[in-house]
Amino acid sequence: MKCDIVRDLMPGYIDGVISEAGSSAVREHMEGCGECRRIFAEMKEEVAGQSTPKEQAALDGFKKIRSRTRYLKVAAALGGLLLAALVIGVFLKVYVVGSLLEQGAVMTSSVMYDEETESLTVKGYMTYAGYRISRVVWKENPSIGARVDLFVYAAETLPFEQEKLDFSITIPDMKGKVLYIIGSNYDNFRIYDWNNDHIDLVSEMEEEIYTRVNPGWDREKVLLSPVQGLQTVDGVEGLEFGVTFLSGDDPGYWKLGYMIVTHGDIAEAGYHIWVSLEKPHQILVYDFSTGEYKRPETLDYEFFQF
Repeated sequence: MKCDIVRDLMPGYIDGVISEAGSSAVREHMEGCGECRRIFAEMKEEVAGQSTPKEQAALDGFKKIRSRTRYLKVAAALGGLLLAALVIGVFLKVYVVGSLLEQGAVMTSSVMYDEETESLTVKGYMTYAGYRISRVVWKENPSIGARVDLFVYAAETLPFEQEKLDFSITIPDMKGKVLYIIGSNYDNFRIYDWNNDHIDLVSEMEEEIYTRVNPGWDREKVLLSPVQGLQTVDGVEGLEFGVTFLSGDDPGYWKLGYMIVTHGDIAEAGYHIWVSLEKPHQILVYDFSTGEYKRPETLDYEFFQF
């Protein structure tokens, strides 16, 4: 910027009424021009001595107006950005990300476990029309043991989009675990249990316990129930069974799928019984009082009595 232009801008620069770009240009020029700095110093001193109180008040008022105008421009720009962000957020929520479906709106058509890969493939669909399944996600739920939760989200369809009512997802590492569908109202429904899917193996392991741990147990009054999740002992995978003793008038139990119905008084044993998955089945007893696994033959007969 030439010196004569800078000197023309100096009064406005002194009064603070020119734009920020103009003020920046004046400052940048004066940093390298000693003559303009001298003229600026004289002009600033002269303006300060000549201003009357009325002129100074008018100048201050102009500065306030200019400052307020800048503030309003910035506020308007920020307001516009916030409104745009809100509109975009609503659009993404409704048409892209979607909302979690109610548990009752999700149906499964097949649930298949792969013995080689230990993965679980779930295929299903939703019962709502006019929507599309936007995403299906799963996550471990360690607070409840060997449990995995499945979440199905649906978004509204745009005019040029088609409905997408079905889904398929493969979940890895499901050996020994259970899977629940979780709904928007915090409702849940179990759709897979590895123990029930391997009922022949579980029944075989129960028979090993009845036969080898305590042949004197009355099987109608001693209930064995597998605990969710596999336990590895000395590098060997196994399943633990809880032991429940039934007593009182006409004690007994019935197994109905995932549920167990008991009749009579119940008392939980102070131990679990671990059985290896592989044959020949190894059997160990986990004592709650000591926190140790022990061989059943090392324990007294009374240890296994109610």
